Amino acid sequence: MEADLLAYTYLIIASLFEVLWVLFLGKSIGFTAWRPSALAVFCMMLSLFFLAKATKDLPLATAYGTWVGLGILGTALLQHSYSNNQLTTQSWFCLIMLVLSIIGLHISMQR
Repeated sequence: MEADLLAYTYLIIASLFEVLWVLFLGKSIGFTAWRPSALAVFCMMLSLFFLAKATKDLPLATAYGTWVGLGILGTALLQHSYSNNQLTTQSWFCLIMLVLSIIGLHISMQR
């Protein structure tokens, strides 16, 4: 139980760094701006590090699916909050379905 809690903590941290690297990637102008490019690469490395730590105690499909799904969710919500790209009703529906899919994956993959 305690190992799973630590694994989920690592997974959440990995997902947060994934959102950060995607945001810095968007500001890197195709890796031509060095500061956001360096931050993107640094966050990528941290994201993969924490994902690897999470996969020690979680099934790979569960960890990877959650990592990608939370990255998509976080990126979409930040884009909605801080840019002119507002989410439509259809987008919100898809994000809710994504969250339900992640939950379903966790339920179906329990050991």
